[in-house]
Amino acid sequence: MVTIRRTNTKERIIKESLRLFSTHGYNAVGVEMIAAAVKVTPPSLYKHFKGKKEILDEITGRAIKLYKERLFDINVYSDEEVERFTLESFSDIVLKHINNVLHDEELRCVRKLCVIEQFRNEDLRTLHLNRTYLGNEQAANDLLRKILKVKNIQVDLEFNHLVKLFTLPIIATVDHCYCDPDYEKDGLEYIQAHIKYIWMQYIEK
Repeated sequence: MVTIRRTNTKERIIKESLRLFSTHGYNAVGVEMIAAAVKVTPPSLYKHFKGKKEILDEITGRAIKLYKERLFDINVYSDEEVERFTLESFSDIVLKHINNVLHDEELRCVRKLCVIEQFRNEDLRTLHLNRTYLGNEQAANDLLRKILKVKNIQVDLEFNHLVKLFTLPIIATVDHCYCDPDYEKDGLEYIQAHIKYIWMQYIEK
């Protein structure tokens, strides 16, 4: 007889809570609704979490960890490897990160939740700001700075301006893809063209 192991109850609570929060908004979801989705009683749920706030804190902490795991880190590449970077390898690094963010279902739900709640919940506003904008700008900053340094390239543009020139169109396009999944193919084609433009204009001049 084959025994099918059920997903850990705490894990199911987190998963269903995120789905409900990102669909209805945090304030519209009660503990009873979460318990019903998980198919447990409210007292059983309270064995794992004190309440909604503790569940949200767990979701936020997991999201921060997941974003960090998905974000590319140029420091894993040696100077010698960066010296050999081509347009293709540069594109691969950036597009791998973008595809990870677009296709990770947990991150998609977290992003939806942050967009819904950013004007009502300071923690989620901060998470949205840091992970959608500041974190990506910092990763792009580190990536471009190391490439320019290793390849000994001088650009006729203030560096922070270059970082934003590279990053903000990508962020806007990814956001468009989230809002309209049918746009993803065109959006990724645009991002590839944008990456090529930055590389040819400022790195491989």
